[in-house]
Amino acid sequence: MAAYDLSGSGVQGLTAGITHLFVHVSTFPLNYGNGRAAPTNLYDIGLLRFSYQGAVYPVIPIDARDMILLLPLFADALGYSLFGTTLIHVTEA
Repeated sequence: MAAYDLSGSGVQGLTAGITHLFVHVSTFPLNYGNGRAAPTNLYDIGLLRFSYQGAVYPVIPIDARDMILLLPLFADALGYSLFGTTLIHVTEA
């Protein structure tokens, strides 16, 4: 199980056989929004996208300080685009 601190944009390879990712927003951008869900949902933090051998799955917006993501079958990489000063910590499980 590996962990990554990510900022900016790029693609991070994932360890074979993992099934979940835990995503924690360590640093928020200056301009982000709050929704009305409980717990509160967030906007304009960043976008994540799983891929398999270069083919991509739909985009997942980062909408909470702490998220659990179920990996699609065979996903081998995590693409990310984090807005402004956003820093996330990703842990494989």
